[in-house]
Amino acid sequence: MNLRPYPEGIDCVWLASDREGHLGAFITAGIGPIPVVALDAGNMPVEDVEEQLCQLPPVSQAQLLVSVNRPDDFIDLAERGLFVYDWTDVNRTGRDALHAYEPVAVPSKPIAVSSLPSDLAAFAETLRLRNVVFSAGGIVDIRVHLSCSAG
Repeated sequence: MNLRPYPEGIDCVWLASDREGHLGAFITAGIGPIPVVALDAGNMPVEDVEEQLCQLPPVSQAQLLVSVNRPDDFIDLAERGLFVYDWTDVNRTGRDALHAYEPVAVPSKPIAVSSLPSDLAAFAETLRLRNVVFSAGGIVDIRVHLSCSAG
């Protein structure tokens, strides 16, 4: 596997699918863990994923789960049918860190991998989290499920 370097300091999004075939958008805050397979040079660069996702049409209402100054990105992604997770540890001290991605926005009508353009669908399929159901809520410690690289 030929890996791209971790996008250090770049707040980017990687995409995964869950056991039900729904999609999660994971926002790194520039330091959160990214599955090694997402950095494979054969996949779309993670720096391009958010732009591709934002080109999808809105299909859902979004429910914001956190209070933040600028929720626009969270809402935009959830309106496209994605469960949205953020690496909120960037704002926590070591003692309070979750060491996991926290849900920040959810769609009322989640979309499935099959509704994505082929390049995004291939990316999401390589990152299938078979023991996770996004609609169940809760944090996702991606390092439990996949080998990861972190900033």
